[in-house]
Amino acid sequence: MNRMVFLGPCTEPHMDPLSPKSKERKNLLGRVMVTVGSGAEVTVLSRFWSSSGSHVWSQKSPDPKIIDRFAVVMAVYVDHRTDAPDSAASPSLIAWHPLHPLLAVASISTAAGGCVDIYLEQGEHVSDSHVERSFQVTLLAWHPSRPILAAGWEMGEVVVLNKQEKEQHTVPPDHSTKITVLSWSTSGTCLVSGDEHGVLFLWKVDHRGRVQGPALVKQDYGKCLGHCVFRPPPPGQDLVQLAKAAVSGDEKALDMFNWRKAGKGSPLKMAVQEGLSFFITLTDGSVHYVNEKGKTRQVLSTDSLVRKLLLLEERDILLVITENLQLSLYALTPEGEADELMKVKLSGKTAHSADIILIDHSLVVTALGETVIRFWDLDRDENYVLSPDVQFGFEGGECINCVSYCSAKGLLAAGTSKGRVAMWRKTAGSNQSTRALEGKEKWKFQASTELEGNVTQIKWGSRKNLLAVNSLSSVVILSEQAMSAHFHQQVAVVQVSPNLFNVTTFSTGATHSLRVDMNVNGVFATKDALVFWNGKQVIVFECSGDTFRSAGSFPCDSPVLSVHGENLYTVEPYRVQVRTWQGTVKQLLVFSEAEGSPCLLDVCGNFLAVGTDLAHLKIFDLSRREAKVHCNSKDLSQLLPGRGSIASVKCNANGNKVSILLSKADGNIDSKICFYDVDMDKVTVFDFKAEQGDGGEKLFAGQGIGKSVVEYPELHNHIPACHFWDQYEPRLFVCEAIPETGLQSSDQKKNQAESTMDVWIISFFSTEEHGLLLQDSFPLPSSYEVLLGIEVPHYYFAKKLGDAENGAPEPGSATVSQMAARRPMRDFIGLGDCDKTTQDAMLNFSFYLTTGDMDEAFKSIKLIKSLGA
Repeated sequence: MNRMVFLGPCTEPHMDPLSPKSKERKNLLGRVMVTVGSGAEVTVLSRFWSSSGSHVWSQKSPDPKIIDRFAVVMAVYVDHRTDAPDSAASPSLIAWHPLHPLLAVASISTAAGGCVDIYLEQGEHVSDSHVERSFQVTLLAWHPSRPILAAGWEMGEVVVLNKQEKEQHTVPPDHSTKITVLSWSTSGTCLVSGDEHGVLFLWKVDHRGRVQGPALVKQDYGKCLGHCVFRPPPPGQDLVQLAKAAVSGDEKALDMFNWRKAGKGSPLKMAVQEGLSFFITLTDGSVHYVNEKGKTRQVLSTDSLVRKLLLLEERDILLVITENLQLSLYALTPEGEADELMKVKLSGKTAHSADIILIDHSLVVTALGETVIRFWDLDRDENYVLSPDVQFGFEGGECINCVSYCSAKGLLAAGTSKGRVAMWRKTAGSNQSTRALEGKEKWKFQASTELEGNVTQIKWGSRKNLLAVNSLSSVVILSEQAMSAHFHQQVAVVQVSPNLFNVTTFSTGATHSLRVDMNVNGVFATKDALVFWNGKQVIVFECSGDTFRSAGSFPCDSPVLSVHGENLYTVEPYRVQVRTWQGTVKQLLVFSEAEGSPCLLDVCGNFLAVGTDLAHLKIFDLSRREAKVHCNSKDLSQLLPGRGSIASVKCNANGNKVSILLSKADGNIDSKICFYDVDMDKVTVFDFKAEQGDGGEKLFAGQGIGKSVVEYPELHNHIPACHFWDQYEPRLFVCEAIPETGLQSSDQKKNQAESTMDVWIISFFSTEEHGLLLQDSFPLPSSYEVLLGIEVPHYYFAKKLGDAENGAPEPGSATVSQMAARRPMRDFIGLGDCDKTTQDAMLNFSFYLTTGDMDEAFKSIKLIKSLGA
């Protein structure tokens, strides 16, 4: 069974520019939208926006992932159980390849021996990878770059598996007892093997994993070997001297560094040097150094067995942690001598097998089978603990056995004795912080997921940042996918844990939880039904008061789905299927080969918009018993030649306007939102990037093309992420704009994972007479995760998991449920749940104020009878 775990980022609170606490109502896109009497400014801006420009378009299948904001800020981890052979009984060891999505698993076989298997990222077993012996596997070690695995066994055998060539090679049988050391050199040309009797070999290995010739090094220490750490080679002396000469102004040396400059001496050869010196530990607590020539000597001694040996490469410091939790740091000389820098006793019990990792070269993290994770900050010389909270489903006395850290995601994962996986995200604080975060404040709890058994090992690995969990009975691989959430007809559904969804009906204020027993890729909510799908199966729940009744379940491979009334809409090549809740197809909406296959669906009001993989658009009227064509197929590539593919389409409540997000040729989101007017057969383009002098993008005039450009530097590096039309008000459109990753500095990217300050909510009025007019803009409130939609008089959001329980409500907002919230539109703050007449009058006031028509604006005000106004 596949399951998911919710992960959300962390942010620091910030002041909302539109809150009552602000000194003035700020608007990022200009005061023109909030300054009464500035009609001239509105007119000028509107005229500027109506300037023409043309675009080009290429026909390419869209990638829905690129415009999914949830994939960025709200992630779930789907777990895939490894498809283990029948002979593999209980997994004992797991090891990820550092680059490739390959997981090695050692198991105790059903015949009481041992076996090794390799799995892909979704748990698929790699054929021809199974190796079985009548004795146990003791160690696994992946080659640093090639898909080659070394496995050590308790009887002294070392087997090398080449996954790519489907080969198995054995290291010469020079060990006669349990393999306790198995480690590849930095570049993978050599392999160290050591055993329980203290015999150590250094083998030369070719690119296919075959041992070449006799051992380069052989040592007999007479005691059981423990840990091995290779020391990276120092820069060659010639390179160091050359660098010094270049810095001093030696032109010849400079030219040798600049290999693009031909004709001035030989280019500098930057061949990779192989570091063949390493440190090795013995069970008596001693640490020995083996140099490049194979000579060995003891460099330090500890008072007990070494539990962890780490090399801080940037500082050339050796970190040693012993069985009694004594931590020592040693400065290393070029010759391998070790000078003690510090020694400290770590807290924690010593009778349990310890899992110890190092984060960012300075933070030691230990899991000792206690109810807490212990931290020791080497730079700050401070310690603190983290513990899973019972409010998140953990039990009292639940022990943490193992930890693993993913530096790419800033996520710390921990496995517990009750089969749970807990996650924390490391934060650096926002630019608005008055002080740096200290100790445990740096870690924000993200989520937990329940697996089974007793988690004994947990490992992040590969470039895809996959998480493997060993619970002794099975191994599970967790991989990230977008979280599922949807808002429609006053119902919001947000995923909060692997199988748990939070359902909020805003019209009644009721909140419910619903468990779905499958891996969910998408959800669609209406006032009558909740529909879940995953590209293989569709499940329908009927909403009946406070209960959800299963109303249908059927196999379906459609990657997208929409709902209107009692009809479901799914896609297959060149057709949209109209289905009942039980899956029966009762109508087919056919597309020609020239139009392409439907791949994007959107329902608004009584209209269905369909986008195809060949950039065609067709709109259907759903108000009758059968769907009828409302807008004939439109080839958008004719209007927008060469601009990439359609990534998302949304239509308004009248079916006469469609907003379109585009993906560029490189797969990234385009900075433009295209608005297609069905009646005028015209496309207007709103661009977050303004032209900048001669170096800016040149757009040529074309028939039926209008262009809008934002002339505000704050949004130049933003792109649209998600977009919505109001379900009933056809003029009102809203989108969420996020920073474009490629234009951010590394510091900005780091902070973006921790703050939503740069995410903006922007709403527009769109009419045939006035074109596109900015209505409002504000930063995404700190306790909200993502925009879910708009329905006058509110915006609707999914909330962050932690802030949903603890966060203070945003000014002017009404939190209705744990995971969904709504916030009044700017001109509706203070009106509460006003009647339809008041809503319409206030919306017209806002519209006319935006257009600069003050007479009509004040006429609308007179119609408002609500006392709150």
